[in-house]
Amino acid sequence: MRTFSRTWFLAFFAMIQDPSLLDIARLEAFPNAFTRNRKLNFLSTLLTIIDVGRESTSLKLGRLCKHFGVKGGVLMAASQQAFSKARAKISEAPIRAIFERQIEAEYRGEMGRMPLRSGDGWSYLAIDGTKISLPNLPHLRERFFCTGADASSPTALGSCLLDISNRRIIDAVLLERLDERACAVEHLERYAKLRPGDEKSMVLLDRGYTSLALFRRFMALGLYYLMRCKAKFNTDIDALPVGCDEVVTIKGTPVRVLKVTLSTGEVETLVTNDFDRDGAEFMDLYAMRWDLEGAYAMLKTRLQLENFTGKTENSIRQDFWATILAATMILVLEDDVDEAIRKEREGKDNKWEYRMNVNKMVGIMKDDLIHAFTARSKLMLVHRMNRIVKDATKFVCPVKPGRKVERAKNKRKVAYHHNRKSNC
Repeated sequence: MRTFSRTWFLAFFAMIQDPSLLDIARLEAFPNAFTRNRKLNFLSTLLTIIDVGRESTSLKLGRLCKHFGVKGGVLMAASQQAFSKARAKISEAPIRAIFERQIEAEYRGEMGRMPLRSGDGWSYLAIDGTKISLPNLPHLRERFFCTGADASSPTALGSCLLDISNRRIIDAVLLERLDERACAVEHLERYAKLRPGDEKSMVLLDRGYTSLALFRRFMALGLYYLMRCKAKFNTDIDALPVGCDEVVTIKGTPVRVLKVTLSTGEVETLVTNDFDRDGAEFMDLYAMRWDLEGAYAMLKTRLQLENFTGKTENSIRQDFWATILAATMILVLEDDVDEAIRKEREGKDNKWEYRMNVNKMVGIMKDDLIHAFTARSKLMLVHRMNRIVKDATKFVCPVKPGRKVERAKNKRKVAYHHNRKSNC
C-alpha cells in the first residue's frame, strides 16, 4: 500500500475502535446498549453492517464469526435475530461520522497528501440525484415519497457530490422527498467547509437543477457552476440562437449562456457563471459529469445499494451509508491496484492500458475486508490490506479510449440487468 491509502485505512481502523463512536451511535431509546460483554458487541455489529456483501445475513454473520475466531474455547456464533436486535439499537450516525471524518481528514491533508486537482489547477465536481427503490412496505410508503403505478412504490432520493479531480464521493444525502435542489444546497455548503475560500472549483449539474436561487447560492459561496439548462426556464435564453455565447441578466443575476448542436442533432444549452473561460472548453468539461454516472453504477449495481439487508427505515439508512463508505474504500484502493498493474505490465507490448476490475474488487473485499478490520494490530491490518491489493491486481480491464457502444433499447424494469455481472 502507498502512503496515502495506508494512512487512510489506519485512520479508519483507529476510528472504528474509538469508544466515543458508541456515544453517537446509540439511539435515544437504548441509552445503555452494548454496555454488557456479549457475542455481538458494538464493533462486531458495526462491521457486519459495513460488510460490502449483499448475501443473506446468516452468511455475513458466519463470515464475521469466523474472523473473530474462538472465544473461551468455543467458536463464536450469532443468530440473525440477535443481529437484528443489535442493529436496531444504533442509528446510521456512526457510519456517516466515519465517512465524513475520513473525508475531512483527507481535505485537511492528514492522509499524507492534499486532495488532487486537475492539470489546469481546478477542482471539478459533479452533483446528481438518483431514485432508490425501497421495500414495498406500508411504513416506508408513509415515510418516503412514492413512484410507479398509482404512486404505490416507496422511493428515497439519494444524492452525491463527486470530486471528479480526486475520484472521490465526498458528500451524500438520503432524502425522504424528491427535492434535488435541496440536496445540492447541502452539498455546496459541505464543500465550502471542506475547502473554505477556494476560488478554483467548478460544479457540473444536469438540467433538473436549473434555478435562479441555486445560481445565486453558487455566487454567494464563491463557487462556479456549469449546468445544462432546461427549455422554457427563461424566455431570453430560449430566444438566443444556436452557437451563441452570450451573457443574459435574469432579475439582476448575470448568466453566461452557450448553445451547441450535438452529434445527434439535439441542441444543448449550457449556463455558467464563469465569464472568463474559453467557450470551446465547456462541452468537454460538462462531459466529465458522466463520472458520477459511473459512481452510481458502482453503488447500485456492483455494491447493490437497493438490495437492502433490513426492512426498517433505520436499517435502510445504515445500508445507504455503508454502501457510500464501501465505494469510498474501493476508490481509495483503486490507485494502489492500478499502479501495481502498470508496474507489472511495464515493457510488455500491450495494445491497451489496463486498470482494476471493479467488479472483482467488490468480490475480493466482500470476502476479505472485514477480516482485515478484525486485525489485532496496525501491522496486521496493513498486511491484510496489502493482500487485498495483491489479489485485485490479478484481475484487470482494458481501457479503450473513445469507445462507443450503442445503447440497446429495453423497457423492462429490472433491478439487476442480465448484462451486469454480480460480484461473486
